[in-house]
Amino acid sequence: MTKHTARTNRPKAYSYIRFSTPEQSKGDSLRRQIAAAERYAALHDLALDDRLTFRDLGNSAYRGANVETGHLGEFLAFVESRDIEQGSYLLVESLDRLSRQPPMRTLKLLSRICEAGITVVTLDDSRVYTEEVLERDATSLLVALMVAVRANEESATKARRLREAWANKRNGVADRPLSSLCPGWLRLREDKKGFDLIPERAEVVRRVFDMTLAGKGQHSIAEAFNRERVPMFGRGSHWHRSYIKKMLADASTIGAFTPHRVETVGGKKRRIPTEAVERYFPAVIDREVFDRVNALSSGRAVRETSGGGMANILAGLAKCPKCEATMTRVNKGGKKGGKPYLVCTTAKAGAGCEYRQVRMGDVEEAIIKNAGWLNASLPATDGALQMELEGATNLDMAVSDEIENVVEAIGQAGHSPALLDRLWQNEAAREDVRRTIADLERRIADTLTNRVQMTAGQFVDAAEADEPRDVALINSTLRQLFSKVEVNWPSGHLMFHWKHAPGETTGIMYAWPKEEG
Repeated sequence: MTKHTARTNRPKAYSYIRFSTPEQSKGDSLRRQIAAAERYAALHDLALDDRLTFRDLGNSAYRGANVETGHLGEFLAFVESRDIEQGSYLLVESLDRLSRQPPMRTLKLLSRICEAGITVVTLDDSRVYTEEVLERDATSLLVALMVAVRANEESATKARRLREAWANKRNGVADRPLSSLCPGWLRLREDKKGFDLIPERAEVVRRVFDMTLAGKGQHSIAEAFNRERVPMFGRGSHWHRSYIKKMLADASTIGAFTPHRVETVGGKKRRIPTEAVERYFPAVIDREVFDRVNALSSGRAVRETSGGGMANILAGLAKCPKCEATMTRVNKGGKKGGKPYLVCTTAKAGAGCEYRQVRMGDVEEAIIKNAGWLNASLPATDGALQMELEGATNLDMAVSDEIENVVEAIGQAGHSPALLDRLWQNEAAREDVRRTIADLERRIADTLTNRVQMTAGQFVDAAEADEPRDVALINSTLRQLFSKVEVNWPSGHLMFHWKHAPGETTGIMYAWPKEEG
């Protein structure tokens, strides 16, 4: 009787799933695409990877956003960095899942993937595309071209109809609102033919403008509202300076509405303002008041930006250890020559939490000095391996301490045979531990993608570069490596939360607790 064993060297397969609108997630599209990929992999003896998944859910392929900023672009980066090996398969429901751009761009994208050594399979017709197929099989090339033409025409027609529909709605704004969307101090009437002021909120808006004309700053206004527990208009927990600033510059306070059209440039959507519609909303303040406030704000903005500014090395990452709110950079002592600090935005707005100032200089110096340590601390995606490494490292430190104690005892007692034997045993044990550490580090490195390791290397290079360092570049690499950095001022530590290994953190000290704030 012949014994069958499963192949261990099966080609790897990766599924790519995409649909254009979030609403499609409520239907059968996602389940259908997943099931088709699993079925094909099983029938053709492929190892379908469940660790690296590539899904652009609610992401359009008409303008190439899935390549420029989406997960298909991430797949291509993994291929180019060799994290995905040549000979692997990419399984897609159909070519229009990859691209709905003009036909030649779609063919170039397909060719780019195949030339990298990846086999593309379209599951709806079981067609297989490789570099050789595209070069020698005219039928497959023609099929790919026709699918690309059809997909692009469908998307272009849909986009044109959508533009025309919105253009008609914009032209008819005098008759009825474009949508129910409106500022927080307004509400749509029951007949849907216009908007009404919410009296208590309208009074808050007027108060914001009055306080500004009286010389109050945006931060002071937000702090006063938080102290008085004035209810927020939206879902926010407290008033922010940024919301006050936005309100003061919002022309809807005088009844104007500016429709926007959406254009896609380089895979990114941008809202382009069109001609403003006067008296679309009921005005909450007079135009004269609006103009006076914005004249004041313009002069203040010029004064505030003329002094320049220093980049924040933890921009977008720093979090408060008490309330987990963002920590922002502030200057103490004026814009020119002032010392920069990190403070909790909740505390800064007077909405609770504890107001503490953390010196930016201490934080930056700690990150620069410990760049190599952070790189060496790259955690494995396998948590068990990481725990083994931590245990082995602690054992190495303990054995090293024991060796120092024995050496000291020999110095005091002379060449005792028992102590010498103990020293020899400890040194042999340390060698074994260090061999284990080296093996674990190698296995951990194997679990890391080339992209993570390359990004970590770029971070170290930027941090260890000669002055003046590119703080913006350091911040960019940190944001790729970490999901957040907790600025734990009670303990004087920075806790880095690794993005590629959720739950794993690395801590470094930036100051002694007595040096907080």
